[in-house]
Amino acid sequence: MVKGEVGTGGDAHVFELLDRTLRILRDDMLARTAEADWAWLRSSQHRVLSMVPTGGIRVGDLATVAGMTPQSMGEFARELERQGLLRTERDEADRRVRLLVLTDAGAAAAAAGDRAVRAMEQAWRDRLGAARWDVMRGVLADLAASGAGSEQGGDPSPAGGSGAH
Repeated sequence: MVKGEVGTGGDAHVFELLDRTLRILRDDMLARTAEADWAWLRSSQHRVLSMVPTGGIRVGDLATVAGMTPQSMGEFARELERQGLLRTERDEADRRVRLLVLTDAGAAAAAAGDRAVRAMEQAWRDRLGAARWDVMRGVLADLAASGAGSEQGGDPSPAGGSGAH
């Protein structure tokens, strides 16, 4: 491929690089969860299952944590219920409230997903080297926490300046 050609990475914009990296991560996740018979779940489903605490969680609270609307999370949760991974229970503290709770199968899927992510991260750390991996993780965490590039997120540059280099 020639420099600047789509797919080379040399001149690729950040969306292309992130998209390609996410595809590789998803493929790796599928391969690793297949070993535990959970490959039929999407990475987004593993992610949501891993966010459900032991005592359960309200749909709206799970939506907030996942960065989704409550309506979207409700539909997402109904699909996970149909698959036997979540169930809905009344909150003992407030019987008007319904909580999403992992089933035994949901807990097993969440654990398999967590193991796959840890193994995948270790493989990437080994591949990139600890220093580069830590920098990459740190930059991604900073961007995620700051909302960099958004009007609300403020300035992503370390000095808080214009960000121009």
